[in-house]
Amino acid sequence: MNPAFNQQMSESTPSPVEEPPSVEVEQLRLRLQAYETRQQQLLQAIPHLIWLADANKSVVWVNQHWCSYTGLTMAASLKQDFLQALHPQDRDRFLSLWQQAEIAANQFTLIYRLFQPNGTCQKFLVQLVPLSSTGQIEAWGAIHTHLPLAMQPDGIQLRDEGEGVEVVPSYAAWQGVSTIASVIGQSANLLTQGAIASQQAQPLNTLKEQENHLTAQNELLLQQTSKLAQQQQQIQQQQQQLQQSARLKSQFLATISHELRTPMNAIIGFSQLLLRQRRYLSDSSQEDMLQRILSNGRNLLSLINNILDLSNLEAGYLALNPENLDLGLLIRATVEEMRSQAEQKGLSLQVQSDLQMLMVSNDRTRLHQILVILISNAIKFTESGGILVSLEPISGDRALITIQDTGIGISKGDLSHIFERFRQADQSQSRRYSGAGLGLAIADWLIRIMGGDISVESSPGQGSTFRVELPRQVK
Repeated sequence: MNPAFNQQMSESTPSPVEEPPSVEVEQLRLRLQAYETRQQQLLQAIPHLIWLADANKSVVWVNQHWCSYTGLTMAASLKQDFLQALHPQDRDRFLSLWQQAEIAANQFTLIYRLFQPNGTCQKFLVQLVPLSSTGQIEAWGAIHTHLPLAMQPDGIQLRDEGEGVEVVPSYAAWQGVSTIASVIGQSANLLTQGAIASQQAQPLNTLKEQENHLTAQNELLLQQTSKLAQQQQQIQQQQQQLQQSARLKSQFLATISHELRTPMNAIIGFSQLLLRQRRYLSDSSQEDMLQRILSNGRNLLSLINNILDLSNLEAGYLALNPENLDLGLLIRATVEEMRSQAEQKGLSLQVQSDLQMLMVSNDRTRLHQILVILISNAIKFTESGGILVSLEPISGDRALITIQDTGIGISKGDLSHIFERFRQADQSQSRRYSGAGLGLAIADWLIRIMGGDISVESSPGQGSTFRVELPRQVK
């Protein structure tokens, strides 16, 4: 056969023309797109923090509530960048739990901590929902409920899994969040079905069946949205009551602390005055009693000041007063001030710094308060050896202060709670060592207000190392 003839016949044979979709199919496609738009609006309207990730666990979308709370834009939250909103101690643990949820192909409920732009860190109940319309996980949804706003039933017990992340073993009683998860799952299914129907020309009767199914689901979603609105109204009322209680508590603490400081200052002042006249005392026992009065008075005044600082921090009344100062000189002066306490226990207290000068702009009083808290804490929990305080500049125009001791150390289970209010290593330590457990909480809060960060490395019997990273210019 002639090859030229074959080529001519091939060129003359028309290629099959793809028929355009019918009018009814196109109308159905437009309806499905309208459903998709409504579901996206519904996800934005739900009053909870939500993000969606693809099958590879890469975030592809967040709602406006997430952006408003975390201060992160949509672009800054995509892929794995959303992790910067999580507490550093919670990130690895959360990713590990997410991997377990993927293997089990089940929804997973846990608790982790999220930061706000002002440095405040709060706990959220998080339901991690696998989304699928084909039997395989195609996406993930995460619904966050602020724990102070959640009603915790008596039957639910939260188990601490370490690293600050808590797993919720019994989830059925969290009805509000379950309803939201149902809405998210059904919305995701609707979006998936809409995309499939838009991309493929399916038989007309199949598309009609899908439309009827979507209509029924949409009615169900509207009913559930109405229930969510009622629950949200109840939650807002509870939130207002909690906020009012918190304000009253802070006002009470501030008032009572102020009232206690006045007589305490008088006790300390008269004790010092009598000690200056020690030559008129009849015997040494009277001087010893005055020393005890003075020492205990100072301890009580320190506790009162801590309570007052904490109430001011919680109420947002505490503001920084930055000034230019030499951070190295401030550290050396504070160490000398604390040296007598270390020497009374036979401990060494040293400063290691090769810097002649490190100028910063910060609040001198609050920096001194942070240093006193960390150094006195190291002295309190160290029985032998010593404490080393070091200072060095680091990249990004920041400074690093390190306080290292040879003390009793901190167990791994206590590390995630070490900066919480009223918390100490454990009950036995709280009986052996004095203190109300406020110092580290106040130091952590002040450091975050300054735009810095504090971390700790420790193990029992091996001592502790606290690292404070601060910007050299506080805004």
